[in-house]
Amino acid sequence: MRRICLAIAMFVFTATPALAATDWSVRVAPFDQVFPALELSQARRSETTPATDHVLGAGSGLIAVHVRSRHAGERVTLRLDIPVVDAPQRFTAILPETNTLYELHPPLNWDMAQLRATTSAVSTRLTVNLSRDGVDAGMRVVGISMRPLDEALYFVRDGTDSVDLSWIFAAYVDERSAVVDQILDSAQRSGIVAKFDGYAQADARVVQRQVWAIWQALSAHGIRYSGADPAIERGPHVFSQRVRFLADTWADRSANCVDGSVLIASVLQRIGVRSFLVLVPGHAFLGYYTDADSRHAAYLETTLLGAHVRSSDPKPTFAADIDLDRQQRVNLAGFVAALAAGREHHARVAAKLDGQHRPDYAVIDIAAARGFGIQPIAAGGINAYPAPNRRVNAAPPSASDRDTSSVPR
Repeated sequence: MRRICLAIAMFVFTATPALAATDWSVRVAPFDQVFPALELSQARRSETTPATDHVLGAGSGLIAVHVRSRHAGERVTLRLDIPVVDAPQRFTAILPETNTLYELHPPLNWDMAQLRATTSAVSTRLTVNLSRDGVDAGMRVVGISMRPLDEALYFVRDGTDSVDLSWIFAAYVDERSAVVDQILDSAQRSGIVAKFDGYAQADARVVQRQVWAIWQALSAHGIRYSGADPAIERGPHVFSQRVRFLADTWADRSANCVDGSVLIASVLQRIGVRSFLVLVPGHAFLGYYTDADSRHAAYLETTLLGAHVRSSDPKPTFAADIDLDRQQRVNLAGFVAALAAGREHHARVAAKLDGQHRPDYAVIDIAAARGFGIQPIAAGGINAYPAPNRRVNAAPPSASDRDTSSVPR
């Protein structure tokens, strides 16, 4: 499985700092800002993984300490003190070579309760103490901006260099969330489908019926589209926006375009329907494949969640043999309208979904992101999920090394 390494990606816009006379320095990327979502979204590198390019540590590299070794086998210990981290962190490494510059990536144990309670950026300080072979080697203090957990950094530009981090949106898709169980329970009670089995029946109409049942469950719960602008930073250097967690969207019964898209994508991933997010300027909508080979895609405009749309006859083929009550007819009309709007929107922007128009246009394939090591941000910390309590008949397709910048047009 390939792993996206932030330390390598961020190198293009954060040069290695010049070392002071004491031969060590601290770098916080990007631009002295800490985005916890970036670290919590990545599968942590194994402590036993052999070092490459003189990089040591299981952290993401968002916080890096550069140390030039004084002798082979030198033992260095870092002590990091930073708000919203559970306790001062200690990290020890052995530097194998003499007079060699090492980059240390200390892993951090986040205080998830405090992170969830942080709703806006906080100016604070990172304090790093270094000891060499047990002898104090000084302290560095860096002023930082601690960003909230629901702030997704998706693009960074520094001069002519840039880094596309739009895969971060896949970290807010949480197929293991308890909210997904509630949605599926409601969808099952609707009687629209007998079971959720993804592509098992090899019939696009069955896939569409499953997605419609999910839409019906969201509508029955009273979720409505909210036009609130999620953008936080729109450049010129940092591009970020707020993405709410599934439990918040479900409890508030409101969702903007990206909230609704990640919510439905979470359910689709659970039942084995491969989904992707389409980002366009100031907006996002959902795509998913209607076949197991990922050759045919449908698009869904979540801005129509909760909208009252006039129904039209005849019913679509995937719903032709189902007797509907009044509310189901209303919700079906909304779903059909959302499919049509999504298809039309994709047709307008398809030419720019080529990977050459970022940060404004991007496609994030959730299964591919999982294959690259991007995981959901668990409410309890890294890999702290309960086991899913629902069995489904199909698992999400395995990711392959494909260009996910474009989708079927």
